Formats: sequence, C-alpha cells, structure tokens
Amino acid sequence: MNKQAIRKAFFVCAFIGLAYAALAFNVQDRFSMKRTYETSAKKAPRSLNVAVPGPQKEALRQAPVIAGDDLSFEPSLLIAIPIVAWSIREGIVEKDGMVLVKMTEDPSSVYLKKPLDILKDRDKEGLRALARIIGRKNMETFLTREGVKLPDRSLSFDTLAGTGYSVHGRTLTALYNKYVDAGFDPLMPYASGGLEVSRKAGGFTIGKVREERKAQADPDSAAWTMPDLGGLSMKAALDRISTKGQAVRIYGSGVVTDQYPKPRERVEKDTRCILYGRTYQK
Repeated sequence: MNKQAIRKAFFVCAFIGLAYAALAFNVQDRFSMKRTYETSAKKAPRSLNVAVPGPQKEALRQAPVIAGDDLSFEPSLLIAIPIVAWSIREGIVEKDGMVLVKMTEDPSSVYLKKPLDILKDRDKEGLRALARIIGRKNMETFLTREGVKLPDRSLSFDTLAGTGYSVHGRTLTALYNKYVDAGFDPLMPYASGGLEVSRKAGGFTIGKVREERKAQADPDSAAWTMPDLGGLSMKAALDRISTKGQAVRIYGSGVVTDQYPKPRERVEKDTRCILYGRTYQK
C-alpha cells in the first residue's frame, strides 16, 4: 500500500471516529442554531418598548344611583354604620368608649370621640382611627360572609368609608335590618353620597336624598365655654373636652398644670386647645 492510500485511509477513519463521538455526546443538539419564524400574523416589533408606569389616577367612583332594591351602588358612609354596629356586637369596639384620634397633618394634635359621634360628624380622622381598631381582616371577613366582595388589597379606611366597591341595594338594607339596633336611631336619617337610609316601621329603607340637608343652626352655636382642667389627669381632661371635637395639642404628661384657652373663655369651632402637663418645662 502506497503512502497516498495510507493517508486516505487515515482521514476516512478519523472522520468515522468524529461522527461516532458526535453521536455519543449529542454535539448536534448542543451546537445547532435554529432560525425561528414568527407564526403570528402580526409584524415583529422593530424596536423594544418598555412600559413605564406613569402617575396612577384615582379610580373613578361609581356614581351613586337610586338605591332601589334591585340596583348596586358605591355605598359611601352608609356602609360604615352596619360595620360599626357589628363591631360593637362582637366586642371589637365599645359603643360608649372613647376613640383616640390623631390628626394626620399634625400628629401632636389628638382628641377623643365616641364611635357614634364620629359617624354623626362624618369625622374623617375619626373614621381612620375606627378603621385601624376594627382592622381590614375583620371587615373583610364580615362583609364577605354577608355577600359583599371587596377589591384586592383594599385599604381598611376605604372599606369603612365605602369607596372603591359596590354593594347591592338589598344586601345593604339587610345589613341594617340585621345589625343596626335602636341605639343608632339618633343618626337617622343618615345621608351620604346622594343617598340616605332611614328607619321605617318594618325596618330600614334606602333611597335618594329627598332634599338638601343644610345646617340651619346659628354658626355661633358651635362656640362653647372652656372648663377649668387644672389638676385633672391628662386623660380626664381629654374626656372633658373630647365631645366638642376640638383639636388638642399636649405638652408633657401627668396632671394638667396649664391650659389654653383659659378656664371660662369662649371657644370657637376651629380653636386649637393646648394642655400642659406637669413634666413640661416652659
């Protein structure tokens, strides 16, 4: 055999060996490059688009419609009364207990208020405090059991304020008939969001507000006389003036040594009261 034949045989054997090696180690699948084709009828994008979230707009609230028994609507504060009534029944909230309310714009200003007074005055900060006490989980469990579905990740305040979700007219009326007792009659009729709930002989009814309910009282009727709080504990002093709904700022702790306004002064509606405790150093 000449050298040319030997060389040819060598290359043939080498090729066969490489072929077997490729099969053994699945080289073809490891190094193959396949061209993909778009099967969709849409054209391939020419550039990469990245969605950047912009400012989130507040969800549009469902306009309050006439609450006939066959319609759904955003309940607004009408839902707060049966929620609070249920919370009182379950012992989560005390009906005659004082709720400590902190002003969000001024955390140092606090006041005490009863749950029914918060509902009566539609006190936004008071509702926030009540929502924290009751808790989102409790409200969600209660409303779900009664057939009301809340949106995912809803806030406890929105749940109590009745915003961002809908309630069937029959469901809301049933909540009033089931949980709201005669102790809530001083709030009736209760209007919110263009609707009002009122007690009738056979239970509660919900409908459009029949007329604009404007305050007819003299604007000066909100004025009151500041009591003498000297020597009282800070809690007792807050109890004395909390029913007026005034913002109160506290300096120090212990018994009250000074106050503003002074005792027996006339206090207007928007006056901020200040209490000084024994530990306060002027």
